[in-house]
Order: sequence, then structure tokens, then C-alpha cells
Amino acid sequence: MNRTRTAVTSIIMQVIYAISLVAWLFVLGMSAMNFDSPGAFGDAATWLIVLFIAIYPIAFLVAAITGWVMFARRRHRAALLWNCLPLLWFVPLVALLIYAFAS
Repeated sequence: MNRTRTAVTSIIMQVIYAISLVAWLFVLGMSAMNFDSPGAFGDAATWLIVLFIAIYPIAFLVAAITGWVMFARRRHRAALLWNCLPLLWFVPLVALLIYAFAS
């Protein structure tokens, strides 16, 4: 990919990720309800799910900063791969929303 296309793709992806932070706030608030059942507070899986949801903004910042550093070093493929890191959170959320609205 050339420099301009990589820059435009990175900007579009990061704008979408930034907008998704609004949905992330809602999902993070709802994830606190994972602890409603009596044994959930001591369950490691519950904590891992909530932690996975909670670290989305950190992953977004790390991916954005590292992606632009790679872009500045003219490693365009690496920049795009780093910009795809938040998709590990974004794709399951979108898939869950599509499933919820389709049912």
C-alpha cells in the first residue's frame, strides 16, 4: 500500500474506534452486572471477561500510537496491522449486536 492510502485507512479506522468508545462505556457499565450471581465475584472467568472489556481504550491508544510510529518509519503494512488490533474487541461487539437485533 502506498503512503496516502495507508494514512487514509488508518485515520478512518481510528475515527471508527474513537466513536465506538461511546458504545464501550455502555458495555463496560453493563459488564458490572456479570457479578450479580452469588458465586461470580470469585469466578476467574467473570473477571477475565470484565478485564477484557475494560482494557479496550488502552488497546486503542497502544494501537494508534504504535501504528503511527510504524507509519513514520515507512513500515506501512505494520502500521495497518497495528491499527487492526482493536478489531479484537470491535468485531465481537458488532457481531453480538447483529445477533441481538436479528433475534
